[in-house]
Formats: sequence, structure tokens, C-alpha cells
Amino acid sequence: MLALAAMLLSGSASAKPPWLKDLAAINQGIDRAVALGRIDGEEAAEDRAAAAGAASVLPKLPSSRYRNLAAVVHQVAGFSKGYDSTRGRTLFAMLAFNTRWFASHWDPKAGTEVVDWSDGTWYRAFPGIGLQFHPLENFGKLNNFVTQKNPARAEQLAQALVERSVVRAGGLAWEYYFRFEGGRPPWISGMAQAVAAQALARAGTLLADPTLTAASQRVYKTIPLLTRSAQTGPWIRLYAFNNDTVLNAQLQTILSLQDYSTQTGDQAAARLAARLQAAAVGLLPRFDTGYWSRYALGGAEAPLEYHKYVVRLLTLLAKRTLDTTFTTYAQRFGDDLREPPVVKEGPAPGAIYPWPQDGYRDYARYVFWVSKRSTVRLQIARAGKPVVVSSGWHSVLWSPGRTDPGVYTPSLHAVDAVGNASDTDLPPVEVRRDTQAPKVSASLAGRRLYWRGSDDASPWLALRVAIRRPGAARTLWLGKETYRGSALLVAPRGIWTAILLAADSSGNTTQVALGSLRGRPG
Repeated sequence: MLALAAMLLSGSASAKPPWLKDLAAINQGIDRAVALGRIDGEEAAEDRAAAAGAASVLPKLPSSRYRNLAAVVHQVAGFSKGYDSTRGRTLFAMLAFNTRWFASHWDPKAGTEVVDWSDGTWYRAFPGIGLQFHPLENFGKLNNFVTQKNPARAEQLAQALVERSVVRAGGLAWEYYFRFEGGRPPWISGMAQAVAAQALARAGTLLADPTLTAASQRVYKTIPLLTRSAQTGPWIRLYAFNNDTVLNAQLQTILSLQDYSTQTGDQAAARLAARLQAAAVGLLPRFDTGYWSRYALGGAEAPLEYHKYVVRLLTLLAKRTLDTTFTTYAQRFGDDLREPPVVKEGPAPGAIYPWPQDGYRDYARYVFWVSKRSTVRLQIARAGKPVVVSSGWHSVLWSPGRTDPGVYTPSLHAVDAVGNASDTDLPPVEVRRDTQAPKVSASLAGRRLYWRGSDDASPWLALRVAIRRPGAARTLWLGKETYRGSALLVAPRGIWTAILLAADSSGNTTQVALGSLRGRPG
């Protein structure tokens, strides 16, 4: 990427960077939007200025800074056929902010939140695609400003967000403009819409601004359309493009609609919140693994931050509703944050012969069950590498190599996502040295050798046939062979006395007298 940046600075025309095509599409899209009356001349000039700013900065950027800004340019170009006043404001403000950021900063860590002080909008870092407008994050910030009774910040952000709203199903909505989990942009989130209605209604009360209250009521119009039927009742779609039954989204939506209804007196919202609550109560037991919460119904364990989030939401709902199910699971999931992983051992491994390493019985396989996602390490003479595993049955290998023979008793050290640790003794394993020669029988039929052997510590036999006659000796090498087979022996002319020497991988050798071997004729 540094070489590409250097080429751009030198003005090489041998290969045009892809963002030049994207910028052309952007400018064509602006022209189209003006011609269709979707934006006015002033908006078009601002949008073109944002695109030109990116074009000026891109050739000067190194490595990942270049890659991130170019990705945002490509993203904005992807909507060139649909620019209008509100969508254009969101996309081109995001492009201008990314241009200013990457002109003087390296790309931030994933999930970093950065504010654009010019209008109070927040952006979240996504590696490879820059700083993205994230509706849920912004309305979460607006809720915080209202809770902090910070009217200046609340008013600035509320106005910036209303200006970025689009009309969906007769209501107001906020779009996500990046691809995520199979969803093609622009997509919306039921949970984000609920938090938007809550935050705007609360901001309207704090600021005594009826336009914000009215905006929150328009937001609510979209929310019933963003639910789906679950086994126990309606469930909010975290992402409009899929049917995942996500616990934290449902709980947050209940709280948000309760707040929205309290601020606006919207009884339809209160009724929907009650139905969502009943659905959540009915399905809560199925989100409990017994040791942790599930992120989505039938899915994997929730990451730590989402498990903690669910505990907070359940605690709030328990206080508000006095529902005993919420109280029970707030306590149960809260206890999971303090309990160390439970480990159960599987069957004991058999004896191993780790040296020489021949691919046969070189390691011990330890099977274990762990109660929740943990980082596990086998503690033994030579400690294993840490491995992250989910709840359920797993196995780890111990391959000691040159280790003294003896009986070794390992333990499994398991640490959950919080840092709670447990140590569990596992069955002992015997490390042996192979000192026994293989059992081999063999015979000659003419010049063809037939053999059969066995050895419980080696995967193969190294075979050679020693032949002698007065004044001469030879060795016929057959190489590594299976324990049962045949081979044609090619010996010099004459009659030879033959002995088969069969060695295992440790060098233990068995000799079998074969009798007379007639060499090749002529």
C-alpha cells in the first residue's frame, strides 16, 4: 500500500486507483439528484466539496489510513443512484469527517467512538471501512445527555439526528450504510428505532421542544412493523434483515418503549411493551445454559459485554415491573459473573510412547467438558498452549516428546471471560519407552518373502534381509513396511542363507531365519 501511495504522488498514469471511478460515480449521482429535484444547489455544492476533500487527501495517505478512507469513498459511491437531502447529509458528512480524521490520525481500534464536534454526531470505528454513522450509538449518547441533564449537548445531537432521518412506512427511521452479517445497506434496526423513540421523547421533555416529541411519535410508527412472532409473543428484530431472537434487543426495547410511553402517553406503545415483556418472560429460561446466558435463542453463549448488558437490563426490568422471572434471571446471570468454570473429565487416555515421534501413540488426548466459554490450559510436565473453547465437550492433546518414562497426572486450568478460574485434576497418563522387539513371523516361497508382525508402540516395521554365503554378504533393504505384506527378493546368483531383520521405530529388532534363498537365474 505504501508503494501505491508513492505511485499516486508521482502522478503515474499506468494504473488509476479505484477511488477515481468512485468519485466519478459520486459526482454523477449528485448531478442526478439535482436534476430530479432531490437536493438543491447549496446541498450539491457541499456534497461535491466533501468528495473533493477526500480526493485531495487520499493520494497522501499511507497504508491503512488510505485503505479506510478509500473504503468510505467506495461506500458513498454505492448510493449514488439514491442521493437525496437526508441521505446525502448523512453520507457526505460521514465522508467529510473520515477525510479530516485520516488526514491526521491513524485508524482507531475497533469499536472506538469519535464525536464530530461540528454537529455532535458520533461515529464508530470499523477496521477497513473507517468511522461509520451508527444510529444506535448516537441515540444511546442522546439518552446519556438527557440523563446528565446536559441540554446543550442533547439539543445539538437531537437536531443532527433528526436531520439524518429518512421516511420508512410513514414514520421516521435511521439507516445503517455498511454491510453487516449478511445485511445489505441501507438497513434499519428495530432496537435502534426503539431507543430513538425513547431518546427523542426524553429530549423533548428536557428541552420542552414539542417538535422532538412529535418526531419520537413518528419513530414509533415503524416499531410494530419491526417485530416478528416468536413462540411466546412478539419479538423485536434487532436487524430488519433477519429473524434472530436476540435477548438484549428485546429487553432494551421493552425499557425504551416504557420510557417513550411515559413521556408521550402513547397507550399503543405501552400495550406493545407489555406484549414484548410477556414474550421475554416466557422465553427467558431458554436463554440460560445453566452457567451463562445465550446471545440469541438456540445460539452460542453471549460475549461478556452482552452478558453484563443483559444483567443490567434484567435488573432494571425487575425493579420496574416486580416480575419474579426478571428478578430470578437477573440474580442467576449475575451469579454467573462470579462463578468459576466447571470442568468434567472424560475417559482416561491410554499409555503413550512419545519418543521417538513416529506418528503413533505419540500423544495423550484429554477429553473434558466445560460449563462456559473459557480459556483452558493443560498443566503438566510441559504446559500446553492456552486454548479458547465454548461450553461443551472438547479435547486437548499432550505431546511431551523427550520426557522421562513415568506416570503423569495433569490438571486443566480454566479461566472464564470474567477471570474466574478453576483447576481440575485429570486422569493420569503413563509415558513409556518401547524396549520390546516386535513380534514377527516370516517365510520364503521361492524368492518371495511373506511376513506378518505386531507391535503396539510403532506404526511400521523397517525391514531388511541379510544374506550370506561363503566369502560374501549382502543386505537387501525393503524399507518401512506395514505389519503384513510380501516382497520379491532380488539377490545375486547363487544360493544364500537369508535372515529377516525387522525393526520398530525405536530400533528394537527381531531376527527371523528364512533358510535358503536362490539368487536370480543366469
